[in-house]
Amino acid sequence: MNIRIDCLVAGMQRVSDFFYKSSLSKVVLDIQEGSTETYRKMIQDADFKLEADFEREVARQLSSGGRWGLIPAETLMPVMMSRFGVSRNDFSNTESSQLEALEEACNNCPVVGICWKSMRSGASVAEARNFCPSAKFFERLGKVLIP
Repeated sequence: MNIRIDCLVAGMQRVSDFFYKSSLSKVVLDIQEGSTETYRKMIQDADFKLEADFEREVARQLSSGGRWGLIPAETLMPVMMSRFGVSRNDFSNTESSQLEALEEACNNCPVVGICWKSMRSGASVAEARNFCPSAKFFERLGKVLIP
């Protein structure tokens, strides 16, 4: 029997990758349930480095309602608004209901996983326009503020 070690190692790596990818949704759920605080900190920190498949699974779960510890209006909306040159301070007291409506929309957004992943990767205004339901409003407000 003449098996080359490099072929054996490559085969074992493929098997390992297969099992990792096929159990990834369970791994993410286990971290959410077993290490809730760590998971919350991890997904709220845009600079926290995640393995690409793990990040993709987190984004998928966020979009399908698994928002353990993530409040999009607190974590994602300020980053999104900054892309358009807008901040919470730009809303006057008379516009507080508008801000609340935007926060509500953000917290119930069906594409929060896409937003989370995009804000982590530094998505541009042009990219944000493609998925953010509030992008047009932020853009209008940004144009008012930025001559």
